Amino acid sequence: MKENLLNLSDNELITKFVNGYAWISIHGFGHVGAAIASAFLRKGCKVIAQDVKEEVIQKINSGKWRTIEDAEISKTIIQAYSDGKIVAMEGYEESVKRSSFHIITVPFSTKKLGKNCPADVSLIVDVSRNIGKFLEVGDAVSIETTLPPGTTENTLRPVIEEESGLKAGRDFALIYSPERILVGRALEDIESRYPKIVSGYGKMSLRIGQLLYSIVAQKGVIILSSIKAAEAEKVFEGVYRDVNIALANELADYCEEEGLDYWEIMNAANSQPYSHLHKPGIGVGGACIPVYPYFILKGRERLLKLVHTARKINERKPIEVAERAVIEFRRKYGDLKGCKVVVLGLSFRGGVADSRLSPTLDVVKRLLKYGCDVVVHDPFTYEENDLPREVVFTNDLSKALRGVNIVIVATDHSEYNGLTLEKIRKYSSDKLLVIDPKNILPKNKP
Repeated sequence: MKENLLNLSDNELITKFVNGYAWISIHGFGHVGAAIASAFLRKGCKVIAQDVKEEVIQKINSGKWRTIEDAEISKTIIQAYSDGKIVAMEGYEESVKRSSFHIITVPFSTKKLGKNCPADVSLIVDVSRNIGKFLEVGDAVSIETTLPPGTTENTLRPVIEEESGLKAGRDFALIYSPERILVGRALEDIESRYPKIVSGYGKMSLRIGQLLYSIVAQKGVIILSSIKAAEAEKVFEGVYRDVNIALANELADYCEEEGLDYWEIMNAANSQPYSHLHKPGIGVGGACIPVYPYFILKGRERLLKLVHTARKINERKPIEVAERAVIEFRRKYGDLKGCKVVVLGLSFRGGVADSRLSPTLDVVKRLLKYGCDVVVHDPFTYEENDLPREVVFTNDLSKALRGVNIVIVATDHSEYNGLTLEKIRKYSSDKLLVIDPKNILPKNKP
């Protein structure tokens, strides 16, 4: 028999979870779901991992679930399996009926996002509907997915209420607490690096959300006045990064034209406490920073001029990198005929196996238009990727560099730190050009 969380005192509510008497269901067991599950598991809680992928279910229920980006998360989940504190299942009925606290971490779709296309939150709506079907009085539902401001109250709440026949803020707690993690250190982010942002639909929801997240957040909980404010807070974090990366890219371009070293200037400028110049690169990737601006841009481009301009700068950057490589090679060597280009890094960020919306994809597509033969190297293995069919993908760096004419460093993987121009020349053609926006290689150019 499940406890009605609404009837428990503060101490009773926390005790029920940390002593394993009440279960938490995590809906969507990807990077975010696994991280938040691990944080609660490490406090003694019991977790139901609900996911539609059969492979994920089998790995958790056989004690073989692992992530290559975070060994501590893998260790936590494997230990929890041994201790009987985690179980995975595909269906909603059992996962919802057995648990009292339901956390939604499924992502929004990025397939059609951008320009005038609205965010596709259909996956989150479907999960909310399925949870609502089996929701009981006294349960708590928390959404951690980053959403356009207003989505939780205007779209998800009515769906849950309609399916359950219950009222948010009266019969069940509705919480919005956006995930704030960086893949590779996600568990540290949740537990000790950042405070948890928490909002709720009504005072009762807010109280329960604050108590539940205080279990895992050592930095404490920041309460926001409304769910919409909490949704906006997370979006603003991404917008801030996007705008500042665009600034870094423009200043780096200026330095290139003026014969200056941006990195030298950046480090000096950032010694001043009010200066936080970012690192430039080949653009912005991942399912966060290049996406969030569109959550607030639609119909407000004239209001959010800086946000709109920054997004266009960063979207254009990978194309400019490819075109710069072609122009410099032609100027130095002439014809592009038979030119082999190696792009180092498919991941959107160093140290992670995540190619979602990676700017490498745009670099590659532009190079193909110039008739180049393109090879992409990455130390991580991708069973599926969005690279065009004519592009060769390999994990073998020496194979990738063999006979290369142009090298573009797209991702700051640690595996490239020891790559010198001399090592590249051992494999390359006599005609060699290196483009290094990530500033990994030595300063001297071939």
